[in-house]
Amino acid sequence: MPYTLQMLRALIDAHPDRAEPLRIHIEALERSIESQPAFCLQSVRTLFEAAHATIGPHLGITFGKDEQFHQRTRTLLNAMDFSVEDHPEAVKINETITRLLGNINGMAHALAELSNIPNMRHGGSLDWGTLQRQHALMLGGLCDSLVAFLFDVAWSRATPEGAAADKPGYDDQDAFNAYLDDEYEVIEIAGATFDPSYVLFHLDETTYDAARLDWEAERNDDQHADKEVAA
Repeated sequence: MPYTLQMLRALIDAHPDRAEPLRIHIEALERSIESQPAFCLQSVRTLFEAAHATIGPHLGITFGKDEQFHQRTRTLLNAMDFSVEDHPEAVKINETITRLLGNINGMAHALAELSNIPNMRHGGSLDWGTLQRQHALMLGGLCDSLVAFLFDVAWSRATPEGAAADKPGYDDQDAFNAYLDDEYEVIEIAGATFDPSYVLFHLDETTYDAARLDWEAERNDDQHADKEVAA
């Protein structure tokens, strides 16, 4: 039986208007777990980064340009409300669940470190070993439960006042837009032309934001490697 990310697929059913853009990433991770485990880490990171980029603005969070993958995860967790409504100790419940989920910070840091090891996500010799199906099953299971939980909690609560106004727009991402427009061909429809970055942003902002965060992570990794070489 093909592997299924049950929690994330249930999220689409529960929030079809918001979660449908996640389907392409869910299917990519399922395929990698089933037949291409060497590529699972990229899909896992993409889903977490989609959570950063989608839930962050929903909560009024503005991530720093130099914030690393695990730092964004910590910022997101600290801003979320995990309390139980109509319970006399709602505050304590929120604090306790936040501590419980604190291990996500360590996992996010480990994911970032694993991503930087050659042949785990990119680079490396063809003769080196890489992730196997048991690794992909473990990573996929963690991603399925945690990312689905974060999205469901965020989307089940009211949007904080002013959060939408703080959300970065298309014009705030000039460098990334230029990168996309260089990578992909101009789109022509009925004699009109559109930049690839503009089309992606307006048709699938979740994919746009996930790709942007991955691009930023790649640049940060390259800058860190350059600094180590220089030192």
